[in-house]
Formats: sequence, structure tokens, C-alpha cells
Amino acid sequence: MDVLSDILDATRLRGTLYFTTSLSPPWGIRVPRHGLVARFHLVARGRLWVRLEGEEPTCLETGDLVLVPRGAPHDLLDDPTTPACELDDVLTRSGFTGEGTLVHGGEDTDSPTRLACGHFTLDEHVEHPLLEHLPSCLILRRGDDEDSTRLADLIAQVMREATQGELGCHAVVRRLSEVLFIQALRAWARRSAQEENGLAALADPQLGASLERLHERPGDPWTLESLARAAGLSRTVFAQRFKEALGMPAMKYLTSWRMQRARRLLVESEQTLEAIAEDVGYESAPALSRVFKRWVGVPPGQYRREHARGYLAALEET
Repeated sequence: MDVLSDILDATRLRGTLYFTTSLSPPWGIRVPRHGLVARFHLVARGRLWVRLEGEEPTCLETGDLVLVPRGAPHDLLDDPTTPACELDDVLTRSGFTGEGTLVHGGEDTDSPTRLACGHFTLDEHVEHPLLEHLPSCLILRRGDDEDSTRLADLIAQVMREATQGELGCHAVVRRLSEVLFIQALRAWARRSAQEENGLAALADPQLGASLERLHERPGDPWTLESLARAAGLSRTVFAQRFKEALGMPAMKYLTSWRMQRARRLLVESEQTLEAIAEDVGYESAPALSRVFKRWVGVPPGQYRREHARGYLAALEET
């Protein structure tokens, strides 16, 4: 399995569409903070300005996508000078029930802005530097490259399903939006290959090769030297480049990923602690327990008891 797929499987990504919109000028909506979701807005028609706190507004056109990875508050506006109303107030005033299209704004109804707005939830117990290093606002614009074509096709599919209301449309939109999130991250990784951020490491042929080997076999007895060999780099150069791209030393990343995998196996499997320890690269259950408690804060057995029931409940809701 490739690295990005492995990470996203661990986060238990789930997409949800809030609504489609018909927004007539003047209009402004303030989307509140939510730390556990990645919000997205697809511009199906028209244009808008998006503004995060403390940042300059940015204009989006038809076919563009904005993703706010860590749930930061932000304004959606027809013009940077238009005041923004709180989202809850907009929903109340419009009489929106959760079905159909959210209609909001002024009397200029000749060319409304049409959006598809939603969010992606990520497991609150999963942390990963590749996702934590995403910018506060990720914008992918319509273009002529292959990534843009794929995104445009997905956006068109999401909008068709969201607006036509056919049998099973909610399930289709949810799954399409998850694919959209993955495609957006893939496109961002390729476009930011020269930048120092987590996803750029996946586009780096040498760091990417090392990460892929690590994710394929996290239980192997990895050392800094063996990870550097997998990347085709010297130990010193690999250590420096890895820390610059991921924000942590390679061996700390290895431990972090092993703990993420151990968490998942504790909750989603019935494997014994001894089997999990072997799977993630520890010689014994006590050895895993010591590291797990230091990283997670509780022993593995307690973690399993506290979280397995919630995982099963989430499965029932799917």
C-alpha cells in the first residue's frame, strides 16, 4: 500500500456534504471553528472570496476548490467588503432544513454563486505530521493539467448527485467527497514538491521511497542507516532532509507511526498484545507497553477497553 493510502486509512476519513447553495449578492457567511474536521467548498458556478483570520482574502472562480484542513474559522464572501453573518444565523433566516439548496443573499438573483460545502472528519486519536503540515487553507484552481481535469470531473459528479436527488445520492456524494479529498491531497503533494512540507516528502523520489518501505514493513528493525539506504542517500543528508520535510527526526517518525498502527490494531482487531508488538517492531509485549504508555498516556489494555466500543458504534453508523 502506498504511504498516503496507509495514512488516510488510519485516519478513518469520512466525507459529509452540508449543502449546495444559491447565493445572491450581497452575501457573506462566517464558518465557525471546528478543530476535528477538514472543511471544503467547491465552486460550481460564479465566484467568491475566502478569508481566514489574519490573512488576506483570496478569490475563487468556477471549478476551484478550497480546503480548510484543520477546521479554522473562515469567511465566504461575494466581495471582500461585504460583512459576514454567522453560519447558524444564515441557516435560521433561510429556513434551511438540511434538504435541498441553501438560498441566501440579496436581491441580485441573476447570477447566484453555487457551491457544494461539506467536511471530512478524521479520527481524533490519529495524528500524523504529513497532515499536520498542510497549510491553513489549501486552494486548488481549475487548470489544464491532469490533476485539474480529475478534480473538475469529481466536482461535476458531486454537484450532479447533490442536486438531482436520485436514489442513494447521499451515499454517493459521501464517497465521492472522500475521493475528492484524496485527489486534492495528491494534487497538492505534486504541486508543492519543491516546498518544505509533509506532503511534499511523498513527491520526493528519495524520501518517498524510504517512507514507502517504512510503511510497508513498520515491524522491521529499522535504523537511521537502513532508512537512508532505502532513500539512496547518506545517513547525514537523509537525516537532515527528513527532518526538514516532516518536522521530526526519522526515528521519531518511525516510533510515531508504530504507535498509530498499534492503536489501530488494539481497537480494530482481536490480536493479542504479543502479536501486536511483533507486528509493529517490538520484541515483547512489555517493550511495546512501555513505549505506548509514554506516547499515548495510558497502557495498551486500557486504551483498547476505552476505544474499541466507540469504534464498533461508528461502524454501525456507517
